[in-house]
Amino acid sequence: MSTEEPMCIEDRVRTATRAGATLVRDIGPMAAGPQKVRFRRRPAPAARRWGSGGIPLAAAAVVLVALSLVAVRQFGASAPATGGPATNDSSTVPRYYVAFDPKETQPDGYTGTGNLIVGDDQTGKAIATVTPPHGLEFETVRGASDDRTFVVQAASQKTQGGPATWYLLRIAPGTARPYQLTNLHLKLPSSSVGVAYALSPDDQELAVESQPGQPSARDNVVTLGIYSVSSGAELRAWTAGAGVVGGPVQETLSWVSGGRQLAFTVFMSGQRYQLRTLDVTGPGPGLMAASRAVVTTRLTGGSTCYSLNITPDGGTVICATQYAFVTGAGTNAGCANGGLEYISYSARTGKPVRVLYRYQGACHNGISTLQWTNASGTEIIGATSIDVADEGGKQTGQLGVITGGHIRLLKLPKSVSPTYYGIIAF
Repeated sequence: MSTEEPMCIEDRVRTATRAGATLVRDIGPMAAGPQKVRFRRRPAPAARRWGSGGIPLAAAAVVLVALSLVAVRQFGASAPATGGPATNDSSTVPRYYVAFDPKETQPDGYTGTGNLIVGDDQTGKAIATVTPPHGLEFETVRGASDDRTFVVQAASQKTQGGPATWYLLRIAPGTARPYQLTNLHLKLPSSSVGVAYALSPDDQELAVESQPGQPSARDNVVTLGIYSVSSGAELRAWTAGAGVVGGPVQETLSWVSGGRQLAFTVFMSGQRYQLRTLDVTGPGPGLMAASRAVVTTRLTGGSTCYSLNITPDGGTVICATQYAFVTGAGTNAGCANGGLEYISYSARTGKPVRVLYRYQGACHNGISTLQWTNASGTEIIGATSIDVADEGGKQTGQLGVITGGHIRLLKLPKSVSPTYYGIIAF
């Protein structure tokens, strides 16, 4: 895949990977390695939640993208050990999650059914399958403030670039009715494409980052709107000027400080990837003027931030890195020597503080994504997807609770492929 030509926001959304990323191709004229992986027609950015920024989510970690970010691992912090069990009590970790069901291969070569799997990470069992409404296909999913409430984005199976529909998904494990799907009827402009979204801590408002679906991403205008869950009406909106693009890596949108702020990421001139916070009670409508930069990284280097996510208390930013994702061809030594890491930054200073976890296995390339974090970032759920560029290695992954420098792998049903771990929503 080449990054020579600009990409419209619609195409950017449609070709984003199941890793939870909505990606832009107009970062710069870098050549990427050959691509061998098949995609669904539609993306599942996630993880974006990021419980964090979306699954957040939302949204297969398998495309080569024009990433080349400054190396941030060389800041003097010692790398923690990576083996052994996690030491913290797992009671604070979300038990239930929602993942995409990838079991079906369609005639056009794209994989996945569009169904969602509701699972239990303590038993490893799938407890429900959620099918999309007739004529629609689920695209992305984001977790909320608990592991019982999720927001799902869907779109027409037939109309590429058509308007999105958002649903509130509430699960009730162990009951006769294990889930309920409710249309939110959001009143977004019909020409807008939703890029990232996040449900407020009180479940009353949905923040949506959107862009027009027509011109190239460089010409799109980012709008950050807050919508009523009960009525679907827009309550408030901020707009960025031309040249500010959402992303460019994994989209982040999350509520911070008890719902008083929103955190989002943008790609800016000078090859900068930036996480910013917005006081939702402050002035507007200019998005950049009303928000402030928290952490900025540069798009140079081979192993740097694939995503930036802020903890709910607003004190820590977590960088999940990628390794050799542009060329697809790294080395096992490079991979094990800090290629894939989770790094905490101080939200006060914008500087890296320590390595939370370092993957030390072999790989040719890979990406790390953050699925959930507790309030302060001392306990996170992270996914590491290996050989996503399919350059000689086996595509696989791991998903687990990271704390104290160790990882405790979560139990997942066999129906959830390791290449989909990066888009599970908690």
